[in-house]
Amino acid sequence: MDPQVTARITALDAAADHYLDAERVASTREAYARDWTAWEDYTRWAGIPLLSGGRGALVGFVLWHEQGSPRAGRPAGEPAAPATIRRRLAGALHGLRRFGADLDARAPAAAREALVIYRRRLTEGGIARGRGQAHAVDLKAVLAMSAACPDTRCGRRDRAMITLGFYGATRASDQAHLLATDVTVEQNGVVLDVRVGKTTGRSALPRRRHPLLCPRAAWLAWREVTGPGGPAFRRVDRHDTVHDAPLSPDAVTAVIARAGARAGLDHAVTCHSLRAGFATESYRAGASLLDIATQGRWAPGSQELFRYIRTVDQWRHNAADGLDLDP
Repeated sequence: MDPQVTARITALDAAADHYLDAERVASTREAYARDWTAWEDYTRWAGIPLLSGGRGALVGFVLWHEQGSPRAGRPAGEPAAPATIRRRLAGALHGLRRFGADLDARAPAAAREALVIYRRRLTEGGIARGRGQAHAVDLKAVLAMSAACPDTRCGRRDRAMITLGFYGATRASDQAHLLATDVTVEQNGVVLDVRVGKTTGRSALPRRRHPLLCPRAAWLAWREVTGPGGPAFRRVDRHDTVHDAPLSPDAVTAVIARAGARAGLDHAVTCHSLRAGFATESYRAGASLLDIATQGRWAPGSQELFRYIRTVDQWRHNAADGLDLDP
């Protein structure tokens, strides 16, 4: 190939990487950076080149995490949870591809197989690592969380976050970056325009008959406090004073967790509990997979969504249903 053409292609690749890095959600950039730092620590500990892309390097990365990520001059820590290793592996592969590593085509599959083996060992040993999958809340739990919100400015905000979070199947980052102008009030409900987050798009949240479950009523009550414009959800201090600063994703998670504790639920609640709960409850009520995916901005064929649905289908479409006899 002509050297000038090669140079142009290389320059375009570099420009594409720069553009995607600049436009990627900050939380995603930070996660990739942490994953690549872990890869740097591992290759330094293993004494191999940074851009090693062979099966041994990637399987070793999984085992290194399983052994507590030892580093030179430092003892190993606690073994990592499988979910953590899966994310770190994805970040390392992203970095290797980005920096032009000679990646063995069989290496990613080999590393994932090593992770499956690790999970099996944990299961056989009865060992739990990590938080596990979020507990999906049902509609009664959402109502209990909403009902437990105090009659304060903070309570109004929390109820709006709970109802929009459930019916909009939002992530913490979605609510943290949401602006008031991203929530459009219509006669039939509200429309969320999620512009910043892992998955973006619009979701229509219908009015509900129960006043404590209605996202439209909850949003309007909160906006009476804050007025138009600015961040959708803001910090409220212990004196019930509303500030201009938006909530961070961690603060959003803390609000939802406190709401679950305030309602006396017997399990921890996260933003993902609302998202998972929406998927399972709407499927149980008869919604189609396509409609659920559209509402929650899941990609078509999302494995995450299918995991939620299987928790319902294991009882709805059970092969053993007809295998019984009258006593």
